[in-house]
Amino acid sequence: MSKSEHYTTAPEDRIPVIQKSAYAIGMLVNNLQAAALPAMVVILNLGLGMNPLWVGLIGFAPRIVDAISDPMMGYISDNTRSRFGRRRPYIFGGVILAGIIFALMWQLPNGYIDIMAKKPIKQHEGLCLKGGSFEFTKDKPAVLNYDTNQKMEGNFVFYGPNSLAMANGPALATNLDGYPQVEIDANIPKGSSFKVFFDEAGVADTSNKTFDTSGGDDGESYYVELTSEKSGRELYKFALSDLKRRTSYGNQSGNSSLDMQAMKSITLNFTGLQGAGALTIHSVKLRKSESFFVHYFWYFMTASIVFFLAYTIFATPFVALGYEMTPDYHERTRLQASAQWLGQIAWLIVPWFYAIMYSKTLFDGPVHGARVLAIVVGVFIAVFGVIPAIFSKEHFGSLPKNKSRVGLWNNTKEFFKGFAITFKCKPFVKLCAVTFLVFNGFQLGISFSIYVMVFYLFAGDNTAAGTLQGWFGTVSVLGTMILVIPLLTWISTKLGKKRTLLITLSVSLVGYVLKWFGYNPDYPYLLLVSAPFIAFGIGSLFTLMGSMVADVCDYDELQTHQRREGMFGAIYWWMVKIGMSVAALLTGLLLNASGFDVALGSGQSPKTLFYLRIFDISIPIITFAIALLVISTYGITEEKAHEIRLELEKRRGK
Repeated sequence: MSKSEHYTTAPEDRIPVIQKSAYAIGMLVNNLQAAALPAMVVILNLGLGMNPLWVGLIGFAPRIVDAISDPMMGYISDNTRSRFGRRRPYIFGGVILAGIIFALMWQLPNGYIDIMAKKPIKQHEGLCLKGGSFEFTKDKPAVLNYDTNQKMEGNFVFYGPNSLAMANGPALATNLDGYPQVEIDANIPKGSSFKVFFDEAGVADTSNKTFDTSGGDDGESYYVELTSEKSGRELYKFALSDLKRRTSYGNQSGNSSLDMQAMKSITLNFTGLQGAGALTIHSVKLRKSESFFVHYFWYFMTASIVFFLAYTIFATPFVALGYEMTPDYHERTRLQASAQWLGQIAWLIVPWFYAIMYSKTLFDGPVHGARVLAIVVGVFIAVFGVIPAIFSKEHFGSLPKNKSRVGLWNNTKEFFKGFAITFKCKPFVKLCAVTFLVFNGFQLGISFSIYVMVFYLFAGDNTAAGTLQGWFGTVSVLGTMILVIPLLTWISTKLGKKRTLLITLSVSLVGYVLKWFGYNPDYPYLLLVSAPFIAFGIGSLFTLMGSMVADVCDYDELQTHQRREGMFGAIYWWMVKIGMSVAALLTGLLLNASGFDVALGSGQSPKTLFYLRIFDISIPIITFAIALLVISTYGITEEKAHEIRLELEKRRGK
């Protein structure tokens, strides 16, 4: 066959529109499940306050379990025989279960309360003696500006959040039980000392200094004294158990115990201020105890494992279904292209999740946003995920059952035998290696992108960073849908799948170089220039890989006399998920190695911000370059695939 000649698709090899559309909807659901959890898990760190290493472990361990279950599910679906087919029963049941679990697993409580960020039960106040002015602006730090020749005193008075106010009791009382740790993020001159007062409300008239202790609220006052150890921004931490009783104010005949259910206000008191300067308070946070974070670490770890098991029950048979829907070399690419095109909608929506969860208009904080968003996502998964099980047709759904595999021991032996044989298929191993390098290099790099956007480009502004991330994802996906998928589908019919992939990965490398220059705090939206270029790598990967793995299934049948789409699909995604597990763990490790501390907010060091940008860009550049070397040795061409098909059909008696 000359380079200009190509085999045409026979009419009987064309997939009907309704089946192709049903499979494409399934791909949208599949991508949404794959993308939603990594996109939302950052809330465990930035919203709940969990250690980034713990978040990395949550991303690592469940995917290891998932990766182990994938080949088992592939073997099970390959050898299932029912009147509904080999794949469709699992697709139907698995996706409903996955949607329910996803909605439930995110029903988390808040890990901390930022007193300054919440709507207060009474407007925060600034009180000065002998001069000075306060600035209290919504969503910005509180500032005391002073310029005096005599010593002065200034007080920041922060009232509790409205959403936690007691249903019964004093009008200015707030229920803050269960938050025994305090963190204050502030800029204070080095060596300065200040006091933090916690004042209980009285049951009687709060404007009166007489308290009715019979009501159960003492009206007592407690304090702790702190000293700044360095110039500039610093994080002050202490426990409520460190507080001392204030004997010069409040009720002195109470129960001598701080009652956080009757909290009135928290006051930061500065004395001895002289000259010109400014005090800046960035946040005043009350945090849950460490036992809270340990508990929810294990809760989310367990829930993630169960979710991934349900996801595997759906995804492994679903992917295998796509491999067997047509025997034609080019129609396989067209199927995967149409599926990936619709599936891109998931990647179009998911980058906006961060901005949605941080919306102050919609939600009372990011954890509340995650709770609601998870319910919406879970319902969508369960409802639309069953469509391919209902409308798509299995090409090999009526294969006879192999009776030699009856019994647990025989099935176990056949499973491990098939697992070993699959890894001896060199073309398949190369495809796995390329996907491992490209997808997981991309995932590991982009894990740092939101951190760079929040803390480098926008100095801690989560809303602005979430908006940019949303637009970056939107531009990437629109570029994939409008440019990448149509172009690579056309090019692959002219140059073949391997050469097309070499071209698209090379274009993506250019995008990562541009991304480095796009990280410019003065012009943050310059970052969008790199998005269409980067989209070529990921946009082409699964479109071409799905088609190429289907070709490998024919190659394998020629060697082994078995149809094993389930096993190939499972092991292919097994490699992907192993890499995702490693990427999630490395993200946590590298965040800690960079010196990142979520409690510092926008006060991350320049060294930390530099490391975050390096990790974001250099990792995918390295992995993409290695992938180019690997795919250049792949040997199943269009002509080779056609020869394999003719031999198989001759063997089957067609």
